[in-house]
Amino acid sequence: MRYINLDQLKLPDGWQARADEAIADGYGKTKDYSDVWRGLKQPLMELSHGKCYYCEIVQERSDGAVDHFRPKSKYPWSAFSSANYRFACTFCNSVRTDKDSEKSGGKGDKFPLLDESKRATCCDEEANEGPILLDPCKPDEPGLIDFDETGKPIPTYLEQAHAGRYRRATESIKLYHLDHADLVDKRKTLAVSIKRKIDAADRLFPQTESGNADVDNSFSDHVRSLANCISEGAELSAFARRILAGYRDVLWVESLLRSA
Repeated sequence: MRYINLDQLKLPDGWQARADEAIADGYGKTKDYSDVWRGLKQPLMELSHGKCYYCEIVQERSDGAVDHFRPKSKYPWSAFSSANYRFACTFCNSVRTDKDSEKSGGKGDKFPLLDESKRATCCDEEANEGPILLDPCKPDEPGLIDFDETGKPIPTYLEQAHAGRYRRATESIKLYHLDHADLVDKRKTLAVSIKRKIDAADRLFPQTESGNADVDNSFSDHVRSLANCISEGAELSAFARRILAGYRDVLWVESLLRSA
């Protein structure tokens, strides 16, 4: 998960008028206006370079979906708010069972709060809620999830010192299905690839700037490949940056992290 800036979302011509029409027709006819949120699917995808907002997997073979961060079944007044939309893959958005672990995951219509007594009954009350699910559209929240070297997602903060942050990360990992076996395997494969690139580049580093253009170019190619792994548009880029940061003791890695 990495930060997605919804302020950059470009609404298609006429979209807001259609959303206003849906709102005026009343909450009871929400399903009749599904074209409203579907009409923002492409702009939402463009913001994340075609990646699911929650797991950062590129959606090439999946149709994906426009997820209502606050479910429209519980928050009908936000059903047509563009600020409530997130582009999501099937595994993060729909409840499914991981065949390997036999654990179920997927957001569905779940939206737990830290204090259920503060559940909003109108749009103005949403600001008083304390959602448990981490929101990729808030810059301070994606970083609450970290990863270990095997690709498994873990809370960034310890439960003893930051119980609330720990709980939010733990439950978000489960409800977004970020620990699905296929997803963990993809991260692990990427981690191995990154290590190989680092090792290859580091073997060349002592020989760079000695006048051998072939060595310099080869080193640059490896570093460029690593930079691509952590770029905004790359699949699993947040995880890739976490893995690369684990090699900060390698002399040239810190400068790469600062520049990419």
